[in-house]
Order: sequence, then structure tokens, then C-alpha cells
Amino acid sequence: MTASDRYPHVFQPLTIGNVTVKHRIMVTGHTTGYGEDGLLSERHIAYFRERAKGGAALLVLEQQAAHPSGRNYHQGCRAYDPRAIPMYAKAAAAVHAEGAKLFTQLFCGGAQGVGTMYIDEWRHLLAPSAVASTQFQELPAAMEEGDIASVIQGFATSALHSKLGDLDGIEIHAAHSQLLGAFLSPAFNRRTDGYGGSTANRCRIVLEIGAAVRRAVGAGYPVGLRLSFSEHLPRGAGITPEECERQLEILAASGLFDFYDISAGGYFAKHIAVTPMTADLPHAFLAPYARRAKAVVGDRGRVFLVGRVLDLGVAEQVLADGIADMVAMTRAHMADPFVVAKAIQGRERETNRCIGANVCIRRLGENNHVACLMNPAMGREARWGHGTLNLVAAGESKRIAVVGGGPAGMKAAAVAAERGHRVVLYEASDALGGRLKRLGALPARERWGVAIGNLAEPLERFGVELRMSTTATAATLAAARPDIVVIATGAVHEQTGFSATRPERDGIPGADQPFVLDIGTAIDRATADPMALGPRVVIVDEAGDHLPSGLAELLGRARVAVEIITPLPYFGDALARTYDLSLVMPRLRQAGVLIAAQQFVEAIGDHALEAYDLYGGGRRTIAKIDRIVLSLSRRPNDSLYLELRGRFGDVRRIGDCLAPRAVEAVIHDGEHLGRSI
Repeated sequence: MTASDRYPHVFQPLTIGNVTVKHRIMVTGHTTGYGEDGLLSERHIAYFRERAKGGAALLVLEQQAAHPSGRNYHQGCRAYDPRAIPMYAKAAAAVHAEGAKLFTQLFCGGAQGVGTMYIDEWRHLLAPSAVASTQFQELPAAMEEGDIASVIQGFATSALHSKLGDLDGIEIHAAHSQLLGAFLSPAFNRRTDGYGGSTANRCRIVLEIGAAVRRAVGAGYPVGLRLSFSEHLPRGAGITPEECERQLEILAASGLFDFYDISAGGYFAKHIAVTPMTADLPHAFLAPYARRAKAVVGDRGRVFLVGRVLDLGVAEQVLADGIADMVAMTRAHMADPFVVAKAIQGRERETNRCIGANVCIRRLGENNHVACLMNPAMGREARWGHGTLNLVAAGESKRIAVVGGGPAGMKAAAVAAERGHRVVLYEASDALGGRLKRLGALPARERWGVAIGNLAEPLERFGVELRMSTTATAATLAAARPDIVVIATGAVHEQTGFSATRPERDGIPGADQPFVLDIGTAIDRATADPMALGPRVVIVDEAGDHLPSGLAELLGRARVAVEIITPLPYFGDALARTYDLSLVMPRLRQAGVLIAAQQFVEAIGDHALEAYDLYGGGRRTIAKIDRIVLSLSRRPNDSLYLELRGRFGDVRRIGDCLAPRAVEAVIHDGEHLGRSI
């Protein structure tokens, strides 16, 4: 069967305004932070070219500020700047050459920003009302009529620049608590003039912007809106589905807009806008919202659906059911730009699937260039994209031994084998995955198993010889006589209690007692039997990531009494940055887990510990503890490397064995090494 046979609705063309796209799969606007001097960069162009080459029908440029007041990223882009036009034209030409269409997304951040972000452009924030962002806490100024007129003109100017730059359409961002979304929301729009109060008044600025944009670009040119169908605020505040239906009727009746890109959430419910792995939500979870939007809009515009669509089968069902006219697979295309092409070529098994780790959104929040955990080529397409792999000639093929079947070792082995080297991978256990196996065994983190599958599939495809349940030794490797030995033996969890916040001591006194476990050992035991650690457990945590929270949830569900002690300002800092914390904390509360932040463990006694408040609030003793679990630092498992160094001609180490780091960093190590041999 062809892809069109398997997915007949997906591979139908669609007309949006006067533009026809070749099928129904798109990539929505998503900020990557690749801008340079406020403009699109060559990195952007390579990024979008790759996804057009991979088969996406429609791509939307990341947020382009439509007004000077609207910027909120250091590496963000400005559409109101006429210098944007030639870069738009260059991006459009690259995408058009691959048979796809390219829209731009125009936005203003409103209260969602920091007025002192740019050293030479300090400003006050503008919003419909003086309501601060929950993320940035900076109070904006309520916009006056002159401010509103200026923003409207900014959108019109930016729209004209987009059209002059050969872009195929415009999406106006009116979602996610940003400026226009805040105008639409009764929670953030407290105005009493003609721009506030009733639904019609709150829609007024969007209609005025739509009219100004339409005058700038003319009839037929695609213009649409991105909307939050529900803001998911407490107690039904803000934009509810019913309120959005009323707004959609007003907006559709205007005849200004050709499409409606339906999303949800915002800066006050970020885990809905960009769902993390731990969200207990089905694929295409926003489909009910899109269905309701479609019922209101009817034939007055197209409806786009976003929200955890990770494969074409789900997209096909959405389209077949008439829920939406177009389906976004944005993070799916970040993980694998060739999702559609692989389906067309019958290679779907090779798809590198998004796991929802949200490394992308975490890096964006840190104002770093966005990267993908599963796809080291993201953002590096010019260097590592399709067609850049340097294959070795048959006579140059080397024998490579990779020791360690974790993420770094698997990636290095696969890339080296794809290039034509003869690779043997040694793994001491009976399963691949390394530390990902522990992560995937924890509640709501099963998609780490998908990550293992992503890394394992090319090992088979490119002929890597797997030697499972085999502990590689110096003798083993000497007998195999490889040209290159790659040590990827990972890291072990620190058991001494050493903390970088107390560098004057080697660890926690008493941490060497048998009832004290490192987090890795504790998880291994608890996943086999949640009661194996006893009825009362204290977790000492400085990581704030998935391991301590997952272990605590697992134990708490089994009615184990769990307390987490951390010196961090609050528990779960790493989880907050991936949008997991809003989902994890309610489950920990429900499981009865206690959390004590800003506390440090002074010493461990006989099934007891002494903790003190970091800022002088006194000391306390916790007694009758069955197990104390240390979730602190990790140290390289590098003994084999140190033994081999100098004994073999070419011995290299990568990943956590070199320096324990984030998963995306060690996968990058593997990619880099595999390409360099």
C-alpha cells in the first residue's frame, strides 16, 4: 500500500485563501532562538529547508515581533524591521524549492517579557490591563489608545514585509496569554472602554488588526489566527471553551480570517500549551476543542489542530472524523524532519519519535538556542542535516568496539556503522538503554522507552553487532583487536553524600551505613517491589529532576511514607523548566509525599538524620527511617577507560563516562564521535 492508501485524508491537498498546500500535515510556529540581530538567520533557513525537504506541506516561521513593544526573546526576530524582507525571501525560496509553503507568525508578547531584557532598549511592558505575568512578575502599563493604534500599525507593517518577502501567508498570534490573547481573556483584560468588558469589545483589537493586515496584503492572501480555545485557568476563569466559541463566531463573521489555529493554555498553564511527557493526556488531546471550533467556523475558514500528534495514523483519524482541516506535528518534526517522507517511502519504522522530554522548551525558557534531545541535528542542519554524513570507502572501514549500550554508546555505534565502519557494541546487562531504563520504569515516564527504541532501531538497520550480557574487559578487547575503542560506560550515583554546596567536606557523615542507598539502587529495588525500601523513606535531593520525583511517586502510591529534603529554593527546579512540575506536584501531594525545601542534611545517624535550615531557621531530627536515598551528583564510571588508556592505540570516552551530563548532551557526544571517526 502507498502512503496515500494508508492515509487518504492526510494526503489530500488543501486550499487556504489563495494558497494550496499539497497535503494536511504542518509545522506550527515555534520559537527556536536562532535569530541574529533581530532577523532570521542562516540557521533558521537550514532548519526550515530540512523540514520542507522532509515532506511537511506547510511551515510557520517562529514568532516575529510585530511591534517594538512585543519582543520577549534575546534571539527573537522583528517583522516590523524592513531588513527582515530579504531574509524572509531567502527562507521562502528555500522552502518553496522543496515544494512546501511558508507562513509567518506575527505576535506581541505583552506582559510576557522583561522590559530591561535588551541593554539599549529598556522599555515598559504594554498589556490591556496592569496584570503582571506569573512567569516574569513585571507589572505592565495598561495600553492607551495611542499604544493600541501603534500596535495595529505595527502588525500592518509587519504583514506587508512578510508579503514583500514572498512568504505565503500570515498567522496572527492571539493565544497563550500574550498581548492579543490577553485582550481576548476576561481574566487579563480588565478594561472598561471599548476594548474591554463584553466579548465583542475584547475581540475589537483583533478585528482591527485583522482589517489593517488585510488592507496591507490584499484579498486572497492567507491571514489567520492562533487562539487558545481554553486558557485552563482555575475555577473557569479567563477564556473557556464557551467563551472561545463566542469569540470565534464574531471573528468568523468578520470575513477577515482564512484559518484558525486552535491551541490551549498559556503562560499560566504552560503544560497545556506544550505538553510534557508526564502529562496524562491522549494523542491529539485538543481534538474536542478543534471539533467545537470547526462547528462554529463551518465553511468560513480552515481549522488547524495542534496538541501531541506524533504519528500520521492519529492525524489521519482526526481528518477522517472531520475534526480539523489540517494537523500540526511540530515536535514530531523537530525530532525527525522526515516524518512525512519516511511514510511516503514506506520507512515509518525508521522514524525518530518525539518523547515529550521538553528539552526544547526548557532551553527556550533559558534563552538558549533550542535543541532536541532525540535529534542532535536540530539547529545544526547545515552541518549535520540530511546528506551531510561522510560515508567511508570500503578500504577505510575501521573495526570499532563501543563499550556501553546507553544513549551515548548507542548513538556513536549507529552513526559510525551508518558511515560504513564495522562496529561491535558491548553491553553488560541484558537490555540496551543505560540510565534511560531507570527513567522509563518510573510512573508517567514510559516514553523514555520510546527513546531507547529510537536509539536501538538504527543499530539493527546498519549492522551493529550486539554483544549483550557481556562485560568488556581489557582482555576481551585485546582479543577482538579493534582499531578504535569507545568507552561509554556511563556514570554511577554518588553514595558518599558529597555536595558541591558543602565542598569543605567529603560527604554526609554516616552516609556509609547500609540503610543509605543511592537513587539508582533505590529505584532498581523499588520498581521490582515498591515496599522493598520499607514503610518510611527519606530522599535527599539536589537534582530536582525525574528520578527523585518518580521514586517518591512510586513509593507514595504504595503507601510508603516519603519525605523529600532539598537545599534547593524549591523542589523540582528542573521539572519546572520542562513544564512537568505542574503535573508531578499534584500526584506527589495525592501520594502523601512531604517536601522540605531550603534544608541541608548535616549528618546521618542510626536510622535517623539531622537537617538544618539553610537560612538559620533551626535544626530538626527525623527518626525511625527505614531507608535514606541520596539523589545528589554522579561520577564517571571510567575505570575501564583509565585501565585501557595508553594500552591501546586509540581509546576514547564519551557521554557520562567523560562527564555526567544531561541526556541530550551525551547523545550529542555520540553523534559527534560517530561522525568524526
